[in-house]
Amino acid sequence: MYYRIAVNFCDTPIIQSFRGFMARLGEVAVQVSYAYMSIIDEAYAKCLLIAKDSPHVMGTVAVGKVIAVGIGVDRFREGDRVVAFTLTGGGAQSILTVSTSNVVVYNAKEFDYLDVLIIATLSVKRKLLDIVKGANVLVVGNDLSIIPFAHVAQQYSLKVFTIPRYTSWSDIVKGEHISIYEDRQLFDVIVIASCDPLVISLVPRLAKDDAIMIVHPAVRNLLKFSDFNAKSITIKFIQFGDMVSGESIYTEFKDIIRSKTPLLNPQNFIAKPVFPAFIDLQNL
Repeated sequence: MYYRIAVNFCDTPIIQSFRGFMARLGEVAVQVSYAYMSIIDEAYAKCLLIAKDSPHVMGTVAVGKVIAVGIGVDRFREGDRVVAFTLTGGGAQSILTVSTSNVVVYNAKEFDYLDVLIIATLSVKRKLLDIVKGANVLVVGNDLSIIPFAHVAQQYSLKVFTIPRYTSWSDIVKGEHISIYEDRQLFDVIVIASCDPLVISLVPRLAKDDAIMIVHPAVRNLLKFSDFNAKSITIKFIQFGDMVSGESIYTEFKDIIRSKTPLLNPQNFIAKPVFPAFIDLQNL
């Protein structure tokens, strides 16, 4: 028997139970210890996004150990500690079967499973972080993925701005404040990790022509609410998996992230969903 946290199209999360699992061709089965509930999970729970499949399994990053491998899998072995990037959902289940293309092995002994989960949420690819260097940058959102961008921007960018009302992690994401209703084209680079329709519709107005907008993959289906197509803005989606980069960020901000992100068991989470959050699936 295994369990998962899901939503029916968009609604209050529920816990479902299942009797078995199978690792198919090119897949591994992972016994999940912790999962991350991100902005996309919040969007499904608050009906900002409607899931194509029902019920929709929540959780955009999961960490655990491999307990079975499918046919054709030779890069993984049972017992490996792995991170699964399920950015469109599916990580919040006690047994997760996932394509190896979305999994990385991370057996660093100095970190426990929760450490590894947080490192994974910060593991933004360096080529994207480099974009903010030397630019006027706006960082806005309430997902952990904005932290690496803010950290690099504070060191190497010309100026860094935030919109406090729509941006979390004020102890880390620091910069000059600007209103979401500002109408000047000020920024070379805008980083967005929010599913708030107001943010998606208004923030692109602040981009200069030929600017770059880096957005969380969860925002992909919400971009239609924005008028960014009226400008020559380049859209790039946040990519994860650079665990070395994530580790360096986590080492610096570990205490703040752990203290300000709730660690919940599934029952407490479905009773009162909180986003972002870490879900302990070990006793589910």
